Amino acid sequence: MDLSDEALLESFRQSKDQTYFKSLIRRYQSRIYNASYRILGNAEEAEEVVQDTCLKVHQNIAKFKRHSSFAAWIFRIAHNTCVDILRAKQRRKGFQLWCFDPQSTHDLDDGAEGMQVVSQAADPSPCPEEQLDLTEQGEMIAASLRLLPDSQRTVVVLHDIEGFSYLEIAEIVGANLGTVRSRLHYGRLKLRELLEPYFSASNMTPASR
Repeated sequence: MDLSDEALLESFRQSKDQTYFKSLIRRYQSRIYNASYRILGNAEEAEEVVQDTCLKVHQNIAKFKRHSSFAAWIFRIAHNTCVDILRAKQRRKGFQLWCFDPQSTHDLDDGAEGMQVVSQAADPSPCPEEQLDLTEQGEMIAASLRLLPDSQRTVVVLHDIEGFSYLEIAEIVGANLGTVRSRLHYGRLKLRELLEPYFSASNMTPASR
């Protein structure tokens, strides 16, 4: 069904035909799962986020404001669900979230633009050795992402992997633009620091975006 998000949403609102809603949700299921997995580091929890997000979207579809971005709205619901899961983990006895830099939990000044960013660059036709390298890179990046503070990891995933703008991320996480820029800047710095030993040993460089 080749319709825009807005067209699908309006068609569902008018007809209540679940086909439109399912088509709309299918566009975001994989993206929400992938982002949630990178934020939470757990496949079952990421699947839980997808299911809860779909349910909440269906229950609150009437609250969506037409002037907003549907993508940002649905990712905000997913983000809030991820936050709930992380908070529940923190409340469990003996559970601690990794944080390499205690100061990073505070809002810092805006970071500079134009920094090299780590991402998983897709190769259209990699040879077996290249595929192995890409898989290894992906595993290292995923592991390093999990070591970032939650707020930084979320912004890095949303901006550098999912491609959301600063304004959209601010809407998703409920923060101002300065805070989003700051979290992204320091998240990138920490990620580069974590990955530097691997890429130096492998004589490789992180893919830039």
